[in-house]
Amino acid sequence: MPASPEIRDDCGHREPRGERACALAEESYSTPGRTRYADLPPDRLTRCMGLGSTTFLILAVLALGFVTWRIVPAAAESSRPLLLEFKPPAAPPEPDMQVPEGPRQVEQKAQAQPESSEAPPPLEPESNPSVPSSPARPPAEPASVAEAVPETTAPRSLPAPPAERAANDAKVTWEALLLSHMERYRRYPATARSRGEQGIAYVQFTMNREGRVLSARIGRSSGSALLDGAALATIRRAQPLPAIPADRPDPQRLTVPVEFFTQ
Repeated sequence: MPASPEIRDDCGHREPRGERACALAEESYSTPGRTRYADLPPDRLTRCMGLGSTTFLILAVLALGFVTWRIVPAAAESSRPLLLEFKPPAAPPEPDMQVPEGPRQVEQKAQAQPESSEAPPPLEPESNPSVPSSPARPPAEPASVAEAVPETTAPRSLPAPPAERAANDAKVTWEALLLSHMERYRRYPATARSRGEQGIAYVQFTMNREGRVLSARIGRSSGSALLDGAALATIRRAQPLPAIPADRPDPQRLTVPVEFFTQ
């Protein structure tokens, strides 16, 4: 038979492994006062500490889950893009004055002159009651009429036009000057002419007192992109425009028609 395994005791002597193990086991179970820690009943302090640790661990797990649940929705909400709309500050309203067409202004002015200059009603000659009419002397009647003519009063002179009418005349004059100045820089596009494209493009622009154009755009299209571009080019080529009169604010916002017709 093979030799049994040997181990050394506390004093260094060799002993068989099986016998030593059995002896130690019998000693541990037979010796009074020597029991294992697992066999001892837990005291009150140990039970309280274990219960407190378990409760703390459960509360920590619940708190961690609650914090995680609160953080995830907040992150989801913050992931949405934020749209901001920047609007320019409101500028003070500028006077928007539309320049009437030149030919119409001339016609209105020509029609307005006869209305203002009304001829005074004809005055009837006053009869001279001191001269008796005699059937025997018929030639005396023309003489009496001739004598009564110098006694008639002269018609009252027409009043001078008011200051408002003078200002309107100056306004029409400046606008007519502006239209005639722009007419010299108008160019009919050759491509549009060959296609037979016609129309009127209304250009809205803002100018300062020196005649410089600050901004320009098409207020009403002519129906042709070529004609609209030619109208804007007319405004740019015509700079500097006629200066704004001193009695009008600066800058001025105007709407000017630019006509394109083959005939």
